[in-house]
Amino acid sequence: MSRALAYAPRLLSLTLLLSAASIATARGETQDHDSGKTHVRLSWVKSSETRLGPAAIGFYDPSPESNYAISADWGKRFSDTLFSLPFEMTANLGLQYFAERGYQPDGWGATAYIKAQYTWRLPFTELDIRFGLGEGLSYVTRIPMSEQRDFAKKGVESSNLMNYIEWTMDVPLRQFEVFAPMFNGHIKEAYIGYIVWHRSSVFGLYADAKGGVNFMGFSFGARY
Repeated sequence: MSRALAYAPRLLSLTLLLSAASIATARGETQDHDSGKTHVRLSWVKSSETRLGPAAIGFYDPSPESNYAISADWGKRFSDTLFSLPFEMTANLGLQYFAERGYQPDGWGATAYIKAQYTWRLPFTELDIRFGLGEGLSYVTRIPMSEQRDFAKKGVESSNLMNYIEWTMDVPLRQFEVFAPMFNGHIKEAYIGYIVWHRSSVFGLYADAKGGVNFMGFSFGARY
């Protein structure tokens, strides 16, 4: 009984996420199927000791392990607004490869998350920046070594299934004339960006104590 109660919050989170994804898919199917709703992204991120807040604005303190991950993500827009606010909403799935650099065997991971994105025009310019915040679940076949160390300092272990938060800042490339030839085919928009990739226990909801790990890096994405 105690084991079942321990896993109940995690199962509830998974149920809520899957329900949101189902609603997103259903809403997406009722909208016009324009060619710009689907996107793909490739990211390279490296483990960091920086807390999530400072990491969001670019501060980077490398972890001793210096492990990194490569991630491929697929997503689809299901709404142009969030409660009538101009936040584009997407449902996303990701696959990660974790390079542990000899500290332990390499591992794989998967993410499922909902993401809100907002495009902001820089003051006194014609340049746009797109900010994004994603929330969902992350599952790894092997807990990254930097994450294991973070939890070991508290005398507890992390969990394969954790909460997932993603923060991004992207620069749309269509606004630069030099990239115009890129959009003569099926690609409707492309982005280069900065990404913070965060696994967290949510103050002990997914593990025996609060804790988590940040991966920070860069990405390239395209919409078609």
